[in-house]
Amino acid sequence: MNLQQVQADRKAQKELMKRYTKWFIGWFAILLLGAFIIPVYKPVFLGLFLGGVASLIILHMQNRSVIRMFDVIEHGRRPKSHGTVSRMAVGALAVIVGLFYEDRVSLIAVVTGLIAGHIIQFGEFTLAQLSRKRGEY
Repeated sequence: MNLQQVQADRKAQKELMKRYTKWFIGWFAILLLGAFIIPVYKPVFLGLFLGGVASLIILHMQNRSVIRMFDVIEHGRRPKSHGTVSRMAVGALAVIVGLFYEDRVSLIAVVTGLIAGHIIQFGEFTLAQLSRKRGEY
Protein backbone atom coordinates (compact mmCIF):
# COMPACT_ATOMS: atom_id res chain seq x y z
CA MET A 1 0.00 0.00 0.00
CA ASN A 2 1.53 3.30 -1.04
CA LEU A 3 1.49 6.57 0.86
CA GLN A 4 -1.08 8.26 -1.40
CA GLN A 5 -3.52 5.40 -0.96
CA VAL A 6 -3.15 5.52 2.83
CA GLN A 7 -3.79 9.26 2.85
CA ALA A 8 -6.83 8.86 0.58
CA ASP A 9 -8.19 6.11 2.84
CA ARG A 10 -7.63 8.28 5.92
CA LYS A 11 -9.54 11.14 4.28
CA ALA A 12 -12.38 8.79 3.28
CA GLN A 13 -12.58 7.48 6.85
CA LYS A 14 -12.85 11.02 8.23
CA GLU A 15 -15.61 11.86 5.74
CA LEU A 16 -17.47 8.70 6.68
CA MET A 17 -17.28 9.65 10.36
CA LYS A 18 -18.71 13.08 9.54
CA ARG A 19 -21.67 11.41 7.84
CA TYR A 20 -22.20 9.10 10.82
CA THR A 21 -22.15 12.10 13.16
CA LYS A 22 -24.77 13.88 11.05
CA TRP A 23 -27.01 10.81 11.25
CA PHE A 24 -26.58 10.77 15.03
CA ILE A 25 -27.44 14.47 15.34
CA GLY A 26 -30.68 13.85 13.46
CA TRP A 27 -31.42 10.82 15.64
CA PHE A 28 -30.80 12.80 18.82
CA ALA A 29 -33.05 15.62 17.62
CA ILE A 30 -35.88 13.15 16.96
CA LEU A 31 -35.42 11.56 20.39
CA LEU A 32 -35.37 14.84 22.30
CA LEU A 33 -38.35 16.13 20.35
CA GLY A 34 -40.23 12.92 21.12
CA ALA A 35 -39.35 13.20 24.81
CA PHE A 36 -40.89 16.67 25.01
CA ILE A 37 -43.91 16.02 22.78
CA ILE A 38 -44.92 12.64 24.25
CA PRO A 39 -44.16 12.87 27.99
CA VAL A 40 -45.64 9.41 28.67
CA TYR A 41 -42.73 7.81 26.79
CA LYS A 42 -40.09 10.19 28.13
CA PRO A 43 -38.12 7.40 29.92
CA VAL A 44 -37.94 5.44 26.66
CA PHE A 45 -36.76 8.43 24.62
CA LEU A 46 -34.21 9.40 27.27
CA GLY A 47 -32.96 5.80 27.47
CA LEU A 48 -32.53 5.68 23.70
CA PHE A 49 -30.75 9.04 23.90
CA LEU A 50 -28.37 7.83 26.62
CA GLY A 51 -27.61 4.62 24.73
CA GLY A 52 -27.17 6.60 21.51
CA VAL A 53 -24.66 8.95 23.12
CA ALA A 54 -22.67 5.95 24.35
CA SER A 55 -22.92 4.41 20.89
CA LEU A 56 -21.59 7.61 19.31
CA ILE A 57 -18.67 7.66 21.74
CA ILE A 58 -17.91 4.03 20.90
CA LEU A 59 -18.07 4.83 17.19
CA HIS A 60 -15.63 7.73 17.64
CA MET A 61 -13.29 5.42 19.57
CA GLN A 62 -13.41 2.91 16.71
CA ASN A 63 -12.71 5.68 14.23
CA ARG A 64 -9.73 6.86 16.24
CA SER A 65 -8.42 3.29 16.21
CA VAL A 66 -8.74 3.10 12.42
CA ILE A 67 -6.98 6.46 11.97
CA ARG A 68 -4.24 5.26 14.33
CA MET A 69 -3.83 2.16 12.16
CA PHE A 70 -3.36 4.38 9.10
CA ASP A 71 -0.56 6.15 11.04
CA VAL A 72 1.02 2.77 11.80
CA ILE A 73 0.95 1.85 8.11
CA GLU A 74 2.24 5.27 7.03
CA HIS A 75 5.08 5.63 9.54
CA GLY A 76 5.88 1.98 10.25
CA ARG A 77 5.46 2.23 14.02
CA ARG A 78 4.16 -0.46 16.32
CA PRO A 79 0.41 -0.31 16.84
CA LYS A 80 -0.98 0.62 20.24
CA SER A 81 -3.74 -1.68 21.36
CA HIS A 82 -6.28 -0.25 23.75
CA GLY A 83 -9.74 -0.36 22.33
CA THR A 84 -12.03 -3.24 23.12
CA VAL A 85 -12.00 -2.84 26.89
CA SER A 86 -12.53 0.92 26.61
CA ARG A 87 -15.49 0.48 24.30
CA MET A 88 -17.00 -2.15 26.58
CA ALA A 89 -16.50 0.19 29.54
CA VAL A 90 -18.46 2.95 27.78
CA GLY A 91 -21.35 0.55 27.18
CA ALA A 92 -21.22 -0.68 30.75
CA LEU A 93 -21.15 2.90 32.04
CA ALA A 94 -24.29 3.72 30.03
CA VAL A 95 -26.05 0.70 31.53
CA ILE A 96 -24.90 1.65 35.05
CA VAL A 97 -26.25 5.17 34.59
CA GLY A 98 -29.50 3.63 33.33
CA LEU A 99 -29.65 1.44 36.44
CA PHE A 100 -28.89 4.37 38.71
CA TYR A 101 -31.69 6.47 37.20
CA GLU A 102 -34.12 3.62 36.51
CA ASP A 103 -37.06 5.78 37.58
CA ARG A 104 -36.30 8.33 34.81
CA VAL A 105 -34.66 6.18 32.11
CA SER A 106 -35.76 2.88 30.60
CA LEU A 107 -32.92 0.35 30.89
CA ILE A 108 -34.18 -1.64 27.90
CA ALA A 109 -34.10 1.57 25.84
CA VAL A 110 -30.51 2.25 26.96
CA VAL A 111 -29.40 -1.17 25.74
CA THR A 112 -31.37 -0.70 22.52
CA GLY A 113 -29.75 2.73 22.07
CA LEU A 114 -26.34 1.12 22.25
CA ILE A 115 -27.19 -0.60 18.95
CA ALA A 116 -27.86 2.76 17.24
CA GLY A 117 -24.31 3.00 15.92
CA HIS A 118 -24.60 -0.33 14.17
CA ILE A 119 -27.96 0.61 12.67
CA ILE A 120 -26.55 3.91 11.41
CA GLN A 121 -23.49 2.18 9.95
CA PHE A 122 -25.74 -0.33 8.19
CA GLY A 123 -27.98 2.45 6.85
CA GLU A 124 -25.04 4.47 5.55
CA PHE A 125 -23.54 1.36 3.94
CA THR A 126 -26.85 0.51 2.27
CA LEU A 127 -27.30 4.05 0.94
CA ALA A 128 -23.72 4.06 -0.34
CA GLN A 129 -24.26 0.76 -2.17
CA LEU A 130 -27.52 1.96 -3.72
CA SER A 131 -25.99 5.25 -4.86
CA ARG A 132 -22.88 3.46 -6.12
CA LYS A 133 -25.10 1.31 -8.36
CA ARG A 134 -26.62 4.51 -9.76
CA GLY A 135 -23.15 6.04 -10.22
CA GLU A 136 -23.65 8.84 -7.68
CA TYR A 137 -21.16 7.79 -5.01
